Amino acid sequence: MLAVFGILAAGTAILLIEMPFLQKGSKKEKWTFAITLVFALGLAIAKSVRAPLPNPLDLIAYLYKPLSDWVYNKLS
Repeated sequence: MLAVFGILAAGTAILLIEMPFLQKGSKKEKWTFAITLVFALGLAIAKSVRAPLPNPLDLIAYLYKPLSDWVYNKLS
């Protein structure tokens, strides 16, 4: 639980440091920063509580498997 509070504190510190730079930016830039920060904090919290996170390579392998099979069959 202490790790979660540490991650949230780090996220708050990042937000406070970046806020002056974001004031000059566009609304789109602010939304992009906010969404990215929330996503990163969510992943960090999930990792700290040892939640099972999927491996991105599994998705890539799943998506490219039909293409790989097709190329293999054409070259065989």
